[in-house]
Amino acid sequence: MGLLRPDPLLVVGEPLTAADVAGAVQLPPSHNDPAAFIDSLPDGVVLRHFDFVARLSDRTSCRPSAAAPLRRIGDPAADAVVDILGLADVKGRGKDALAAIEEYLSRKEQELGVRWKEERGEDAVWRLWDEMASEPPEGVHGYAAGADGKQDRRAVPLTPFEAVQGPPTFAEGQAVFWKYSAQIYSALGHFSLAGGFSAPKLAAVMHETNYLTSDARDATHKRLLETSLHVIDVMSDMTTGTGRGWKSTFRVRMLHAQVRRRIANGKGRYNVYDEAENGIPINQADLLAVLGAFMIAPMWSLRRMGIKPTAREEAAYQTTWRHIGYYLGISPDLLTRFYGGSYQAAETYFASLAFSIFPAGEPPSDPLATPQYKILSAISNRPPHPTGVLRHVELCRLLLGPALADQLALPHGTLYDRFMVDVETWTAWALLAYGQAYSRVAGARGRRWETIRSGFFRQVIELVVVYHLGERRTVFAWREADKHGDKLDKEEGEEPGIELGPHVGKAVVKQWRHLLIEMGCVLGGLAAVALAGGALVVRQLV
Repeated sequence: MGLLRPDPLLVVGEPLTAADVAGAVQLPPSHNDPAAFIDSLPDGVVLRHFDFVARLSDRTSCRPSAAAPLRRIGDPAADAVVDILGLADVKGRGKDALAAIEEYLSRKEQELGVRWKEERGEDAVWRLWDEMASEPPEGVHGYAAGADGKQDRRAVPLTPFEAVQGPPTFAEGQAVFWKYSAQIYSALGHFSLAGGFSAPKLAAVMHETNYLTSDARDATHKRLLETSLHVIDVMSDMTTGTGRGWKSTFRVRMLHAQVRRRIANGKGRYNVYDEAENGIPINQADLLAVLGAFMIAPMWSLRRMGIKPTAREEAAYQTTWRHIGYYLGISPDLLTRFYGGSYQAAETYFASLAFSIFPAGEPPSDPLATPQYKILSAISNRPPHPTGVLRHVELCRLLLGPALADQLALPHGTLYDRFMVDVETWTAWALLAYGQAYSRVAGARGRRWETIRSGFFRQVIELVVVYHLGERRTVFAWREADKHGDKLDKEEGEEPGIELGPHVGKAVVKQWRHLLIEMGCVLGGLAAVALAGGALVVRQLV
């Protein structure tokens, strides 16, 4: 075992006894039909799949046969708008879908005048806008009632150490993200995306769009950055109607609809997508699985790094992503069923979805041609901290667990790569642990240090993402595959919204240096006191 590496076997959902784990039914990695195997199991069985083990109950999990009908449901409301506005046609290429919707509604209001209010309920574009401008229903939204009984619709993160009461809220879940942002950001790339998009049903859509599967690493990197920007946006401001996270999510929903319509209309890259086998592209089952990959997989990754969030932090993070799921076009009923209960139930539901779509059969024969390797290759050797692809592979192996990593044919790095992954993981853990301890024992000064640490990673992550996107913010416009690696042009991107330049980089480095100096002085002082105390004891003994 390396530094801070716990047992790779991850118990998912309700706690299990050692006897439960030892007696778990194991799904053979080589089994050619995991879905049929899982469907054949009795209710309440403990199942081990790769390095994950969970009790699959019909109350807190979804059998593959029950998920199959969800693969026939897409997002009719968004798809209709794409057809009306021609966003899946040539004229819609590179166009900001949200701007197109706003222009359409403004034009309709000007043309119809007072009649618009009477007739807009029959307009598909307005109905989608009205849905997106509404708050999620009870059981889905992440708002809590205040002392006056009214809902607190705050959708920007709590500040560190801000007091909270009542059930976990949306803003609290955002704060959880920024507290663990360095680790969660790594988990999203090395578990959620590299691992999740290895699933054949999800990879089939990517194959048709060349999304995250391009042989051109710059193109794949740009797509990863766009996904990163969406996460940053929703964790910064998800205020309905105005927040940049709300706007990004609206655009992502419309981009999903464009993918569905283009594949349905025979405009995919290869036009070999098998709807009978995989369902409608980006269907409700896929959306639930991907949402779980962003909601649950980062919490699993923290545990694999030796970090255990509190039960409240896990529930808050779940609350935040469930709320976001509504704006991505997932049915509220499904969000309530899969992710509306306890965190343990939510992670079991996610596991039941993931278990049946993990790659099965013989591992790929060419490890360097897999989607997961292409993703890891795309993020390797990039500033500000360039590292080789095998370092990223080793981190991916740590987070996924060795059994799933082997099934995905992920190669092994060198002993040095593995050691450096351990060192980097331990360093990130040490900074986090120090901040938590310092804030408890040093009062306002310690809380200030931890607040700066959290804010530092928030600033750096956004700076890196926006810089690599060409110093512009994406509007998630549809791009042809051969343009994926290009910088965003005027219509495809917005102003960065943050200050960039060498002076900003110098200020960031200076702030980081001051954090480390203060940490070093405190730890050095404690070491000096301990040594002095030890010396005094020795003198007394002799």
